[in-house]
Amino acid sequence: MLVSITVLAAFLRYWQITSLPPGFWYDEAHKSIVALEIVRGLRAPIYVTDNQGIEAGYFWLLAGWFRLFGPSYFGSRLLSALLGTLTIPLAFWTTRTLYRAHLNANAIGLVSAGGLGIVLWHVHWSRLGLETITVPLFAVAVLGVLAWAWQLQKVWAFVLAGAVLGLSQYSNPGARVLSLQALLVFAALADWKPKKILGFGVAFLAGAVVAYAPLGWFFLNNPQWFFNRIAYTSANARAGGLSFYFDNLIKTLLAFNIRGDVMPRHNLSLRPALDVAASIWMWVGMWVMLRDRIRWREHGALIAAFAVNLIPMIFSDGAPGFGRMLGAVPLLMILPALGIVAGWEWSRNQAWRVLMVVSLAVSAGLNVSDYFVRYPRQSGMFDAFEVGLWTLTQSAAQAGESGTGYLILDEASLQHPATRLTRELATGDVRIVNGQTCLAYPAVTQAATMFAALPQWIPSILTQYPQATVTDVLHEPETYQYGAVLAVPNGVSSEAASQVEAARFGSILALLSVKTPDEAYAPGAQVSVKLQWLALAAPVGRYTTFVHLVGAGKPLAAGVDGEPCAGWYATDQWHAGEIVEYTLTLSLPPDLALGVYALAVGVYQWQTGERLPVSQPDQREPDRAFVATLTVK
Repeated sequence: MLVSITVLAAFLRYWQITSLPPGFWYDEAHKSIVALEIVRGLRAPIYVTDNQGIEAGYFWLLAGWFRLFGPSYFGSRLLSALLGTLTIPLAFWTTRTLYRAHLNANAIGLVSAGGLGIVLWHVHWSRLGLETITVPLFAVAVLGVLAWAWQLQKVWAFVLAGAVLGLSQYSNPGARVLSLQALLVFAALADWKPKKILGFGVAFLAGAVVAYAPLGWFFLNNPQWFFNRIAYTSANARAGGLSFYFDNLIKTLLAFNIRGDVMPRHNLSLRPALDVAASIWMWVGMWVMLRDRIRWREHGALIAAFAVNLIPMIFSDGAPGFGRMLGAVPLLMILPALGIVAGWEWSRNQAWRVLMVVSLAVSAGLNVSDYFVRYPRQSGMFDAFEVGLWTLTQSAAQAGESGTGYLILDEASLQHPATRLTRELATGDVRIVNGQTCLAYPAVTQAATMFAALPQWIPSILTQYPQATVTDVLHEPETYQYGAVLAVPNGVSSEAASQVEAARFGSILALLSVKTPDEAYAPGAQVSVKLQWLALAAPVGRYTTFVHLVGAGKPLAAGVDGEPCAGWYATDQWHAGEIVEYTLTLSLPPDLALGVYALAVGVYQWQTGERLPVSQPDQREPDRAFVATLTVK
C-alpha cells in the first residue's frame, strides 16, 4: 500500500512539471545558476550570500543532481519533486513510529502519507525548484527520529537524531525553528528519569553540534548573515509589534480551513490548506486527541512540532504565506489521519464506511482538480512565474538548435537568472543582445532566424526584415504586448545589407554608416554617433572603437572611445556576416571653435593599443577612417 501511495505521489509531483507551474521564476533559476557555479568549481559556499542570504544545502544537492544527470533548465524542479516524494514514506514511518503503541499505527501512517501525497499545498511546493521543500522533510524527520530514539533508548540513536537536526539547518531559514521543535518533542517523549534525560540529551546535542559545526562557524565569524534574511522578511512585522503578530496568528490559523495564501505563486489564491472533507476529518482528529489521553505524550509531541513550524510565518510578513509554514504540512496531515482511522473503527455500519470512502475520494478529487485544472487558470500566473521572459528565452534557445536565435532584451532582463541560465545551457546558435546598447542581425540570414525581443526593439527588426512573421507574446490577464517572436526564413537580406561600405578595418570589419541625429550642434553639446558595422569575419578578440572630431589643425578636437554595445555584445561574440549597430556619445568642448569638423572612426585592441589598418576611397590616414562631417555653430 505504501508503495502505491508513493508512486501516486510521485506521479502528481512529476506530471507536466516543466509546464506547471508555467514559466520559470527568478528564485528557481537562481538555484540552478549557483549549482552550476559549484559544479564548475567557481564557488563552494557553506552559506549562499546572494539575495539576502540562504542556506546552501539545497544548492549542493542540485549540484550533485547536475553531476549525475547533467545541467538542465528544470533540474531544480525535478530534484524538489524527488524530495517531496521522499517525504511521503518518511511521513508514514514517522507517524507509525510515533504511534507505535496504537493498534492501528500502520493505518494512521498510511492515511497520513496518502493525505500528504495528494494535498495541493505539498504537491505544489514539491513542483517548485526551491529549497523550501526540504523543510517539511526535515520537520517530519526530526519528529520521527526522536520518537524512534526514545523507543530504542540507545546513545547512538540520539547521536543520529541530533545529526538529523544539525543537517536540517543547512536547508532553509525556516528550518531554524526545528531546534525548538526538537527540544519540545524531546521533552514530551522523555520518561523523565534525570540520568537518561541528561545522557541522551548530551548525546543528542553532540550529534547536532558536530553536524552543524561548519555552518555554525560561518555564522560565528559572520553574524550579520544569520540575521540578514530574517530582518528582510520581517520588517513590517517588527514595526507592527504585538498587534501585527496577533493578526498574523489569526490569519495563519484560518489558513488551514478558511482562507489560505493569496499569492498565485504559492497557492490557488485564497484556497485553504485543506479542502472541506479533509478539514472535517482534521477536527475529528483533534477531538480524538483530546479523548485519547493515554497517548498524551505522542499527541503533545505532534502538536508541539506542528505549532513550532508555524512560527516562521507568524513572526514574518505576508501571512498566511504557505511557503514559510510549509514545515507544518506533513504534521498537519496526521490530524485527519487520526480522525479517519478512529471513524472507521467506530463505524460498524457499512453505509457509514462507504460514506467515509466517498468523502476521501471527493477530497482527493478536489485537490487534483484544484491544482491541475483551476490553479493554472487563475489570474496572475503570467507575472508570478515570469512567463513572458521565459517564453522569449526558450524561443531563442529552441530556434538556435536548428538555426539562429537572437534574444534581444533590456539590461534588467539580461541580469535575470533565467536569461543567464539560457546563456549557460543553450547548445545551439543563440545570440544574446542588450537592446539598450545595440542591435545585431544577419546581413543575409544563413539559416532560419528567429528574434525573441521586447516590444521597443520590434520596429527596428521589422525595418530590417519587413517580411518577418510576428508572433506576439501577450501579457495576461491585462492584455498587452510583453514581447514578440519574429521569424525570418533562410536567405533573406536585411535592408542594411544593400549599403555601400564606408571603410574597411583590416580583413575583419566593415563600417557601413556613421549617423548623428542632427547636422549642427552648439559647443558643449552631447552628440550621439550611431555606428553600423558588418563583421567580414568572426573577430577573435575584443576590440574597442573610437570616434574623433577632427578640425583644421586639430587632429583631435574631441573624442570618445567605447567597446561596442558597452561590452554586452563584444566583438568576440560577433559572427561573420552579422551587422551590429550601436551608439557612442561624443562630448563637444564648451570652448570649441565654430566651424565644420570631420568625424574619424578607428578600431583598436585595448590591451595593446594597436589599431586595425583602414582602407577606404580617398583614404587620408592609415588607421582612421574619415566618414562624416559635423557642423558646430
